[in-house]
Amino acid sequence: ALFLVGGSVIQYGCGSKEPAVQEAVDSDGDGLTDAEEAQLGTDANSADSDGDGLSDADEINVYETDPLNPDTDGDGLSDGDEVNSYGTDPNNPDTDGDGLSDGDEVNKYNTDPNKADSDGDGLSDYDEVMTYNTDPNKADSDGDGFTDGQEIEMGTDPNDSSDPVYLSG
Repeated sequence: ALFLVGGSVIQYGCGSKEPAVQEAVDSDGDGLTDAEEAQLGTDANSADSDGDGLSDADEINVYETDPLNPDTDGDGLSDGDEVNSYGTDPNNPDTDGDGLSDGDEVNKYNTDPNKADSDGDGLSDYDEVMTYNTDPNKADSDGDGFTDGQEIEMGTDPNDSSDPVYLSG
């Protein structure tokens, strides 16, 4: 006879001298037993308790994220999107360390959350957005032939295409 006791299936031999066999139950097939899920507070009938696209077992055993919080680092991207779509760290709100959250880079500025300088002009995405008001996706925001980083080094305005003045020869 089989009995479900405390998240485990226990088989007792029907009058035979066979020892009792106990097997752990994983009702949702996510890799965590029902007993482990009860201990964690996750849903034993849902492989992804927080609905973020990562199984509860992967959140615990692989990514070390919170299986009850769809956005462990609070950056505006779900843990599943960070892992499966953007390649960012679901435990670090600013994967590239540029001062902009991964969520803002993806959803607000359309910059690369894995590169501190998305356009390669020598200015961080944060500096372009917060300090110089230049385009973090365009190396030469004003189209004058000088990168935004070069203009800052020269002391010219990266948003004014007539500065610096060209000398024609």
